[in-house]
Amino acid sequence: MIATDQLRYRPVADSDGPALFRLFQQVYADEIATLAVDAGTRDALASMQYVEQRMRVRAEFPDAVDLAIECDGTLCGRLLTVMRGGGIQLVQLCVLGDHRGRGIGTRAMHRLARIADEHRCQIWLPADAGSQDCRGFLERVGFTVTGRAGRLLVVPRADVAA
Repeated sequence: MIATDQLRYRPVADSDGPALFRLFQQVYADEIATLAVDAGTRDALASMQYVEQRMRVRAEFPDAVDLAIECDGTLCGRLLTVMRGGGIQLVQLCVLGDHRGRGIGTRAMHRLARIADEHRCQIWLPADAGSQDCRGFLERVGFTVTGRAGRLLVVPRADVAA
């Protein structure tokens, strides 16, 4: 497990593009593989989808906090949140494959729980973001996910340090 002080959060910069594209390719690899057979087509499709997603996120969440997660000076993940509906909407949390299993996502969620506690607000996901993988991860790292009014509340269990 990685120590909290080994992680650094900073605003995403234009120079992060290649690492964020690699992250996008890993997150959406299965989906892209079903749409394209050969590597060249998969790369082109991933590139188009990556650009489209960045434009859509910027348009839908112009006030989002988009953070690069670094470990030992290397970008290893991304945390994208926005204040909406009286709480913090978790738009995206992802960690590069070669950095998974080290507690980076866990630390990021616990940090988000502390911020929500400080602001006396809740963390939530849009209901369509509650995939089994997402829900399973959140439950493994100390959160309860419950549905409410078209969105999923992400509540830290008592054992998650606030």
